[in-house]
Amino acid sequence: MDIRERLINIVYSWREKKVIIIGDIMIDEYIIGKIERISPEAPVPILEVEEEKHILGGAANVANNIKTLGGAPILFGVIGKDKSGEKLIELLEERKIKNYLLIDEKRPTTTKTRLLSMGQQIVRMDREYRAYIDQELEKKLIENIEKSIDTVDLVILSDYAKGVLTPSLTQKIANLAQRKGKKVVVDPKGKDYAKYQKVSYITPNEKEAKLATNMEENFDIILCAKKLIEIVNSEGIIITRGEKGIFLYINDTYYFIPALKVEVRDVTGAGDTVISTFSLALSTGADPLEACILSNFAGSCVVRKLGTSTITPSELISIIPPKIEIDSHHVHF
Repeated sequence: MDIRERLINIVYSWREKKVIIIGDIMIDEYIIGKIERISPEAPVPILEVEEEKHILGGAANVANNIKTLGGAPILFGVIGKDKSGEKLIELLEERKIKNYLLIDEKRPTTTKTRLLSMGQQIVRMDREYRAYIDQELEKKLIENIEKSIDTVDLVILSDYAKGVLTPSLTQKIANLAQRKGKKVVVDPKGKDYAKYQKVSYITPNEKEAKLATNMEENFDIILCAKKLIEIVNSEGIIITRGEKGIFLYINDTYYFIPALKVEVRDVTGAGDTVISTFSLALSTGADPLEACILSNFAGSCVVRKLGTSTITPSELISIIPPKIEIDSHHVHF
């Protein structure tokens, strides 16, 4: 069986794999219109609104990616008692995404509002509260997760530094998953990665990896990955590199996986697609390199779309190159 055939079989075999997603849940709001005049009140353009769209964001977008790829997501998190929260629940119900969301009346549902005209973003407005959730909400979350973890294949932590994944909650989830024999894949945020200790894999982008290892200058990606392994004590490190592809460090070896050459329209949410694809592949028993190659293709596919988007198994399969070769440290196609 060649590599392409093996990858296609992995995509088919992850159907209905159950994945828990815990993290910062958001909603992306797009207000679209046209600009034809300047306001008489101030020297600013007037957007004449023609359309409004709402899309699942953050951890909810990871769940949506898992769903669209054919998996069975279970979403845990915290939202506010507001219209954005109501809209988010409505979108989850439309997508038939199973969820256990808690309401925190002290915080708004994280909402990113983008104003667009002629396909261009004019301004973005964020409504959020980044303080950590309180101990009572943390306790309820871990209790709910404990009720579901035996039934799932893998756990994803989607950290956007909006307050849900506190250091203590993150460690409780990592310890619980370890006891239950479930792998944990993390999309990390911030500078201190100590809270992710004992998870299976982390997937920072290159900028985040530099920040977490104090390597903004004189960056060496191999040394950076080794430092991250020491900090997190994980099985492997996946560093996403945008147009340069993905770097995998595992078992004292490493692989450079180049990105497919595609026309990039929007990188929003691409990291969510990468971690979703990697996790689903891992849940089937695929090795980390195979999972990374697939997630690399998935990321290349989703950036061709505008806004926070997802991809289907057929879209992913359609862009897998006919010939893939692997040497000691590089993937070629």
